[in-house]
Amino acid sequence: MDKEGNVLYLGTLSKTVSPGLRIGWVTGPEPVIERLADIKMQTDFGSSALSQWAAAKWLAEACYEEHLAWLRKELKARRDATLRFLQRYTVDIARWNVTTGSFYIWVTFHRPLPVRRLFNQALTKNVLLNPGSVYDPDDRQSLRLSYSYAALPDIGKGIKVLAETAGQLMSEHTK
Repeated sequence: MDKEGNVLYLGTLSKTVSPGLRIGWVTGPEPVIERLADIKMQTDFGSSALSQWAAAKWLAEACYEEHLAWLRKELKARRDATLRFLQRYTVDIARWNVTTGSFYIWVTFHRPLPVRRLFNQALTKNVLLNPGSVYDPDDRQSLRLSYSYAALPDIGKGIKVLAETAGQLMSEHTK
């Protein structure tokens, strides 16, 4: 579709198949691809032949498309469960945004609370949170909830722990 030779198309298997596979691709004008291939060879001495072979098999035999369909279904189920549990447990203490095409939900609390203490207390209950300040140094009231690796039963438990702990900290913080 690129008639002028100005577009580079990039793809990767790291989010959809395996982060450790470290396989990606770029499509574009031949002179650009030749130069990028030269730079790549000079900087990393090539990718694993086994990884490249596995990726080629996935892509050539329609395994990848089948896997993507399964992955989309799984991620949608986890996202929907996360939203249900947020609605059930946190609607009175927080609001949230669902971003398109991501693996997380951004949650912002209605009232100030010590997010660092929330993080530490949740961690003692085996719930790992991503404070908003990791992504925005000025953010002191938000969390980024990742749902891509969590099992469905753990999502509900984790959000319940989050809500109970946040509610307790909010009430302590306003005293």
